[in-house]
Amino acid sequence: MTTAALRARASAPAEGAAATLYCIPHAGGNAAFYATLGAQLPATVVCRPLELPGRGRRHREPLHTSMEAMARDLCSRMAPQAPYALFGHSMGALLALLCAIRAQEDGLPPPRALFLSAAAAPVDWEQCRPPALASLPSQALWDRVAVMGGLPEPIAASQEFLKYLEPILRADLAALEAWNPTPIASLPVPITVFLGDRDTVTEQQARQWRRLTSREFRLHVFPGDHFYLQDHWRTLADHISRTLDPSG
Repeated sequence: MTTAALRARASAPAEGAAATLYCIPHAGGNAAFYATLGAQLPATVVCRPLELPGRGRRHREPLHTSMEAMARDLCSRMAPQAPYALFGHSMGALLALLCAIRAQEDGLPPPRALFLSAAAAPVDWEQCRPPALASLPSQALWDRVAVMGGLPEPIAASQEFLKYLEPILRADLAALEAWNPTPIASLPVPITVFLGDRDTVTEQQARQWRRLTSREFRLHVFPGDHFYLQDHWRTLADHISRTLDPSG
């Protein structure tokens, strides 16, 4: 069996599944971040975390240097002919949007839903562009990540692991900081946005996602910072499963 055929079979939803949920990581993150979410979802929603080059099982592949290249890579690893949805956290939310746009441009079925976490909508990008972090000195960079809630103690205590993660994080941040999105038309895809109430992304910025859908829009705010979801996987799974399988 060819590599493409194996990938398609791995991406296909299980028999009886309502949809496959493709999960896209944040800057510096990898597919393993979504292990807990996958465990919380019902059998009718198949969780397929996507891995970008340079990390996890793809650690030997060169890192991408642009948002567009990352979106192309992610789209090549999905099977959009089957019912599917996209979940993205932070930078991953913007990549999920780009994947949905690519599907529309390529004449492929749109996702059944977009689930977007901890990201400002790219509609007034110069006003909500993330702060420039990619060029910060190492300690300052990790201090900022820690303030956002994205540096668990076991990782912070391992200089070796931080050394491994740093070039991945810097490459992702540089790609995000260099991104200049063109005007985006609304998509015929329901959008659900999740946000922590202590995030630097404001509720007003999160509500701007409404402008990018011609379908239903929902916003759910949780207690927590930029990485609020690590304390709310169960509730997130409930929202996702009710959207994708209302009969469940």
